[in-house]
Amino acid sequence: MTKDPSISKKLAFWLDEQPVSCEEVMAILRKDRKLPAIVRELVLDHALRSVNLPSDVENAMLIDFRQHQKLDNDEEFLDFLQKAHLDEKLLKEMVSRPQKVVQYREERWGPRANSLYLKHKDRYDKFTYRRLQSSNPDVMQEVYFRLKDKEDTWESLARQFPGAKPDADGRIQSVSVSQVEPALVDALRQAGSGVLIRPLQLNSGTVVVAELESIEASQLDDELRTEIIRQEFDNWLAEESTKMLSKLRVPA
Repeated sequence: MTKDPSISKKLAFWLDEQPVSCEEVMAILRKDRKLPAIVRELVLDHALRSVNLPSDVENAMLIDFRQHQKLDNDEEFLDFLQKAHLDEKLLKEMVSRPQKVVQYREERWGPRANSLYLKHKDRYDKFTYRRLQSSNPDVMQEVYFRLKDKEDTWESLARQFPGAKPDADGRIQSVSVSQVEPALVDALRQAGSGVLIRPLQLNSGTVVVAELESIEASQLDDELRTEIIRQEFDNWLAEESTKMLSKLRVPA
């Protein structure tokens, strides 16, 4: 079949000798709501252009990939590239991307990790606390008074909730503050250890009764430093992608 050069100008690829236009591909991406993911990848690709890895590092990553995929034989490797619709350059970019992301994060936010930690130090504390919840305010009001008046225990009440495990006790140990609803964090901090808080309705419609056992103050170790840098990167990527998506214009 002769491939018309005028078609190729707007051609995305050929499928069984049939031309597939960019318009067709865009229509599918739009119908499947894939454009936000595409924009995110483009934003990230653009940012990573400033990151350069030594060629020997990239080559080593490619070798590791081939070994992991059992593609030591060049013929098998070329067959893999063909079936995956890749070439060696694109594959190198693919396998080196995670390391480039790590390097980009470190170069951009690493020098500010300590100041970012100090700015939001309380955010990284860990709570150990008791918690029971329901969507029924009346049930949680009853739970609250039973606990307050010591008519029942956390353990016995926790095991009465639907789907509860036989050893349920309502205790949540050493959980990062970032994983607890902000309103509940504020209520627990204000109440202090050992004080039962009144039924609190969260934005989700859930009503919770809780009691703080202890707060483990955060310390900036390597693990937390990595988490802070990753959070800053994720926030930046989400914000930048949203901004670029708002500027997206699709040809009519």
